[in-house]
This record gives sequence, C-alpha cells and structure tokens, in this order.
Amino acid sequence: MRMKDIAIDYLGGSGFLVGLGDTGMLFDASEHGSDQRMLPDRAVLSAFKRLYVFISHHHEDHFSPAVYDLCGSDAVYIVGFDVPEPYRGVRMSPGEERGFGPVSVHAYGSTDDGVSFLVTYAGIVLFHAGDLNLWHWRDESSITEIEAAEKAFYACVAPIPQQKIDVAFFPVDPRQGSMYDAGAGYFVMTVKPRFMVPMHFQGRADVAMRFSVTGETPYTKIVPLQEPGDHIDLHIPDTEESAPDRRLRALLSEEDREDGMEGVEIEETDPETEKTEEPPISAPDAEKERRPAESSGEENTV
Repeated sequence: MRMKDIAIDYLGGSGFLVGLGDTGMLFDASEHGSDQRMLPDRAVLSAFKRLYVFISHHHEDHFSPAVYDLCGSDAVYIVGFDVPEPYRGVRMSPGEERGFGPVSVHAYGSTDDGVSFLVTYAGIVLFHAGDLNLWHWRDESSITEIEAAEKAFYACVAPIPQQKIDVAFFPVDPRQGSMYDAGAGYFVMTVKPRFMVPMHFQGRADVAMRFSVTGETPYTKIVPLQEPGDHIDLHIPDTEESAPDRRLRALLSEEDREDGMEGVEIEETDPETEKTEEPPISAPDAEKERRPAESSGEENTV
C-alpha cells in the first residue's frame, strides 16, 4: 500500500510548517506571544518548490509581518478577511472556497476573529482551526455566556466535513481551566479527524500531553508536539477514499499511452483487486473482532 508522508514542524503557539513532498504550507507563524515561539529557517522554506502561507486572522500571536520577507514574493499568501491592508494575500471569508493551482482551500468560521482553513492537496486534507474553539470559562462564565458560546461553536463546526480530515490542528487552552479541552473534545467526537495536533496551549506542554491521553478515540490519534522545533512524520495510507489523486495518475497514464511514451512507469492498483478474502474468525478471536480498533494503525515518529 502506498503511503503519503506529512512532515510537521511545530513553531510554538498555533504555528506549524507542514511539508508535503516539495510543497510547504506555513500556518499562523509568529514570534510573538507569552510562550516560546519561533519562525522557520529561511533555508528550509526556500527548499520547497511551492510555498503556501496561511494567516487565519490578525492577532499578533497568529500573524507576524516578518513572514512576508521570510517567505518571499513567490509564496502564495492566503489570509483571513480581517488581516489589514497593506499586507498582501488572497482574503477569504467563511464559506468561500478557492483554488490555488493544485491546492484547494475552504474557509470556515471562527468563534474569535478571522477564519479556519480546510486545505486539500494531493489527496491530503488538513484543517487549521485558527482561533476556532469553544471559548468559555465554566468556572467563571454565566449560564447565558456559556449557552451563547456553545451555540456559536456548534454552528461553526457543523459544516466541516466529517471523517475526511487527515490532520487537524486545534486549540487546547489551559486558561479555560476545566474547559481547556471542551472544543477539541467535541471536534474529535463529531468531525473525527485521523490525527489531531494540539496547539495554543500557552507553553504548557503538560496540557497537550494530558489531552493526548484523555482525548484519543478509536477514530482519532492525538499527536502532542511539546516545544518549538519539535518534528513529526505522519504516514497516511493512499487509498481510494483518502487519495483522489489516484484518478489523476490514471488519466496521466492514459495520456502517456496515447502519446506513445515508453519507460514511464506509473503504479496503479484497482481497489477491488486489492481486497483479499479474510479467513474465518475463530471463536476465541470473535470477541476481539467486535471491539473497535484502539488506533488508526499509522506509523508515526517524533
């Protein structure tokens, strides 16, 4: 089975650099904030053939003007509608969808400023929440404030496609006390991303680690990156469901044959032929078969 590799570098706060082969995606990078943060190295960014820069909103802990000089004029900048002029970029509002070459971007809402981003590239689906979260403090908020916050959050999450997201980046904020994981937990239960990477945890690595234990489900593996500079490689199975670019490869293969090209080898497998007959389940194993899998089975390393 083919695997798709996703390289993720944590920059602190809500900042991440995602590498998908020769394509880089920079999300909410900023050197500003109460906790330790960093911007990516210029040499690392310049190694990508294509670079997309995402800025969910104008808050300084999500947006640094330095990224324009760092990433250069060849990068594609995709920003929330509230990022002020003269900072350049294609501005997106909730509900908008745009294509940027091989990258498709859908902007969803936020319960703070700006937007959240759903990004699709080569069959991989990423979601960066920005400041989308269930922002209330049950220990301090009134019933009315809690109900309003919940209503706004549920409305923002409702249109996000379920069981389609490979990696979601989502806040777990310890300043919310006992409610620190309410938004992330709801997202895991309803949207069911394959992986979730906690963010916005105010430098409290223990909070991200705690959520990796309490928030994981049979559908979603929690991947805690604790300090700026931490790196992980995730491996996503390339299946008919998770990789629509399989059809693109088939089309390219047909064009090659029509053009009389030789020596171009494009591996293509039919999902139906990949299925093998399962052996009957013996009685001692029947109970195991009925239990949900404890994890998604993908190999990942820190």
